[in-house]
Amino acid sequence: AYAFWYSALKYRAFKLHKMLVVLIQHISVSDMVVSLTCILPQTVSLAAGRRVFGRGPLAYLLAYGPYYGFLSSKLLILALIVLKGLLIKFPLRARTWSGARAHQLCAGVWVFCLLGQFRFLVDHDDIWFDWRIYRYNYRYTAEIWRSWLSVTYFTLTTYLPNTVILLITFLLIKHLLQARKVTRRSGGSLRWQGLLTVVVTASVYSVCYLPYAVYFAVWKSVKPGVRVFRFAATCGYLNTVANFFIYSLTVKSFKTFLKERLRKLLNCKGCSVTKIANGRNEASTEIGLTEKTQDTLL
Repeated sequence: AYAFWYSALKYRAFKLHKMLVVLIQHISVSDMVVSLTCILPQTVSLAAGRRVFGRGPLAYLLAYGPYYGFLSSKLLILALIVLKGLLIKFPLRARTWSGARAHQLCAGVWVFCLLGQFRFLVDHDDIWFDWRIYRYNYRYTAEIWRSWLSVTYFTLTTYLPNTVILLITFLLIKHLLQARKVTRRSGGSLRWQGLLTVVVTASVYSVCYLPYAVYFAVWKSVKPGVRVFRFAATCGYLNTVANFFIYSLTVKSFKTFLKERLRKLLNCKGCSVTKIANGRNEASTEIGLTEKTQDTLL
């Protein structure tokens, strides 16, 4: 999936606004961070039934990486839907917006997420291997998390971004219902391109992270079981792997690019199979001629 993703970006298969394409690139990078530091080690540990990766710097990286990837993905999706709203609101100004501005915005998001994970500087002993989901996690057992800091941190990094994403998503859905009429009048201008993609991306994100947000809101008072936590974590992982399929179904240019690449790939495989079959036929023919020649000589 990632190979097709980057090949599509290389050959400019996304016929969208430049800033939207740049944000899609950075969202894919955050998904790769989560996949490499969370999903892949977690799958290996689950298959082995034990902690495969030991303690030390690697354990610290495997605990830090998922939080960094999840937070950056969240803020980049927030930037994506806000940008799409601005493109609809200011279509004339949007024509002058370049991809360089989007890269600057994404750089600010990455730096903020890098500094925002200060929880790992509070207490290194809070990093532990969570057997519920077979990966390194953070426990929040330090005394500082029992004060106002815990509420402030989760409000700024979880609840506030999710709320803004939901509100803007509802507004974009309203515009999406009017998109067909406006697209027919404007001839499919950049103002409306990618609206469905952004709406579906934000909606899938909201659905996937809603159980996780609810769990962290009630886990101190209700103390849900292990199965509830696993379900909430699994929903969060689904958002990481869903973006590729969302773009494959909603971006026509990317869908066309995938079909062409898959057709070429299948044709190449068919050609190789045909060549092998022809080679075998030629070899069997030569063997038959050799046998007939030997019989004639005898």
